[in-house]
Amino acid sequence: MSVLSRKREAEAEAEQGRVQQLAWVAAATRAAVPMAKTAAMAVQDGARSAATWAAPRVNGARAWTAPRIERSGLAIKDTVAPKISDVLTATARRVDVAAPRLEVIARRRRWPRVVVAGTAILAAAGAATAIVLRRRKDDGTGGASGQAADAGTGPQTVPDDQPPSDAAEGPIEEGPVEEGPVEGVSRQSPAT
Repeated sequence: MSVLSRKREAEAEAEQGRVQQLAWVAAATRAAVPMAKTAAMAVQDGARSAATWAAPRVNGARAWTAPRIERSGLAIKDTVAPKISDVLTATARRVDVAAPRLEVIARRRRWPRVVVAGTAILAAAGAATAIVLRRRKDDGTGGASGQAADAGTGPQTVPDDQPPSDAAEGPIEEGPVEEGPVEGVSRQSPAT
């Protein structure tokens, strides 16, 4: 057998295989169409029976719920609605341009006092804070005066009955105090 004849035979077999595959697909499609129609009818029948089963139950639930909703509406109308009506009426009277009543005037006169008192308290607290912060800055400890003295990093205090340690060296000279970094003294708080 020649190469060409073998090639033609292989092509014929491949073509026959393709035809068989297409025939199988066509047969499966022909079988699927009636199955799909049967399934659609089954779904339709199931939906119809579910609706038939649910209809009386839905109507029963609606019949059970309706009186309860009505009772709730009446209860709200009798309890909550009058309170809302009173609030709206009082608000309308306050908004009205007519002369205000005494109780409204008393409330209006009271609030500026509260604002002034609150402002005064805030101002006093701010001033006290500023004073404390300035004293801490002047101490050079940055807010840790008790801890700095204990750690030996801040200004040392000497009891009244003992002379200062540098008194033995000679008299203390008074003059301009140099500001700047001092060895062994931290200007930062230990918390930072």
